[in-house]
Amino acid sequence: MPSKKRHTKDKTSMSKRSRTILTLAQKKELCQKKENNPHLKHIEIANEYGIGESTVSEILKAKDRWLAFEDDSLQKKNSKRERKSYFPQIEEAVSLWAEQAIQDGITFNGHVLQNKAKKLAELMKIKNFLASDGWLTKFQQRNDLRVYRRKGELDSVDKSQLPQQRTELQQILSRYELSDIYNCDETALFWKAEPSHTLAHAPISGTKRLKDRVSIMVTCNATGDHKLPLLFIHRSQTPRCLKGISKPSLPVWYYWNAKAWMVRSIFGHYLNRLDSIMRRANRQILLLADNATSHKPEEVINTLTNIKLHFLPPNTTSALQPLDQGIIYSLKVNWVYCYLAFF
Repeated sequence: MPSKKRHTKDKTSMSKRSRTILTLAQKKELCQKKENNPHLKHIEIANEYGIGESTVSEILKAKDRWLAFEDDSLQKKNSKRERKSYFPQIEEAVSLWAEQAIQDGITFNGHVLQNKAKKLAELMKIKNFLASDGWLTKFQQRNDLRVYRRKGELDSVDKSQLPQQRTELQQILSRYELSDIYNCDETALFWKAEPSHTLAHAPISGTKRLKDRVSIMVTCNATGDHKLPLLFIHRSQTPRCLKGISKPSLPVWYYWNAKAWMVRSIFGHYLNRLDSIMRRANRQILLLADNATSHKPEEVINTLTNIKLHFLPPNTTSALQPLDQGIIYSLKVNWVYCYLAFF
């Protein structure tokens, strides 16, 4: 009889024992320790951190997640533990969707996550889930999701393939004189957009940025001694400011379509125009262009006599396109905005 009482007392004291809660940094450290020492037993880790073996197993099951935390973000965490979601099924499903979207390079924001969570809740027949702003904030904290600005095309380049692609391109370029190697590339010009920074005596309110745009295409040779007029694509056939002005008299090659985009018909006309110039000059040139579908009017390419058109590999224009190495940027910053101010 006394032994039973002692057993009951010991059991009660065990249930009231304070529970050890690991910080996120400790969880990451635990996973790194196990990864560095695969033969380390769970009981040894449990004794070191003062936790149970089952807790060690749970942490190691999610080791990819804990190891993914950056040290800076771990230091900014004030709480010792992450609060668990009241809707773990939805949490897990949305987390998996977000991870897949990130891997696929899909752009999404908080509103997309909320809508996705609501649809998943409907499929799971969970009726008391609201996908509120509070849920979104905590979901992002639990999954270490923050808003980042995309870095441009450079990150889409497969850097492992670049050395071979550069070598192949150099072999093609070696067959031509530098003066006969041309490059063309178009860019959008938001001609009404004002700079986002300004001088002032105090903070001032912002205004909606105007998104009126045109497209311009630059063409020049490798030596820089021959620059074609800008190919200019507007949304209107005859803008108000050009009424009564002959298009051929403009210092640009003027084209238009409803969206001010480069299309096959415009690029085909441009190729014929450039081919005619080179034919009159009795020159054979190499023209480098990216592999956009608008640059492939087959019916025109097959008739070219003085142009050899070479398309750069996909997703390499930021690394291999000569005009993308600061030339277009300098053009837009130092000259185009002033030159086209009358449009």
